Order: sequence, then C-alpha cells, then structure tokens
Amino acid sequence: MTALVQPADAERLRAPAGEYLVRLSGAQTGGRLAIVEYTFPPGALGAAPHVHHGHEEHFQILDGEVTFDLADGQVAVGAGGTVSVPRGVAHGFRNASADQARCLFILTPAGYEDYFRDLHRALENGDPLTPDRLAELRAKYRTVSA
Repeated sequence: MTALVQPADAERLRAPAGEYLVRLSGAQTGGRLAIVEYTFPPGALGAAPHVHHGHEEHFQILDGEVTFDLADGQVAVGAGGTVSVPRGVAHGFRNASADQARCLFILTPAGYEDYFRDLHRALENGDPLTPDRLAELRAKYRTVSA
C-alpha cells in the first residue's frame, strides 16, 4: 500500500493549544503508523505526563524548542532533535520557550491520531475539556495519566 499526501491535503485539527495536522493516518498505512504535526504557542502545555499502553510515540522537533518530562528529568530539545518514547513509559511535554514550537508525532502503530480528532470535535462542539473528560478520551486509546 503506497500512501501519498500532499501538503495541502493534511487534515487540519484544532488543539487545546495550537493546531494538529494529520500528515499520514492509520487508514493510509494499514494501521502501521501515523504522523501528526503539532504547532503550539509559547508557554503551552502539549501534554501533562501520561503513559501510552497501545503505541510508541516518537517526536521530531521541527522548529523551536520542546521541553520533555522524562524518567531522567526535564530536557529541552531543539529543532532537529528526536525523542523516542517506548510503550509503557511516562512522558509529557510543553513549550517552555518564548517562541512557537512545531514537532512531528510518529505513532506506531497508528490509532492515536483518532484521539486528536476527538479533541478537535470536543473543541468544535464547545465541550469543556475538564481533566475527567480528557482522561475519558485518552482511556479509549489505552493512555492514562502518569
């Protein structure tokens, strides 16, 4: 199965802070992987510490700097850096800088891109994204708070 997605064809989704672009979805890769681009403003929380039990998450920093909360502590990663988080490992991330940040999430296997679609729908519907609501949405994708 060959997948080709032109830049203009990316699926644009609202995020609680910033925007997601689904560059490649599981529907296009037979479920093997998904690629989601995330752009978020200075000071924004990308995700509080959490654990994925259904997939690995790999981050490629494209612009700016992203601060990760990892088992070894906090680390700021600039453009060109990569962070790979195995299934079952707690992590979180934020933009602690004064500039916009942009990164790719490479999800293996695919499926978690649907969580971003759920967030988008909730925001479009004006649903409050309370901690309980976020936990409910994450649980659908085998993800829990750390």
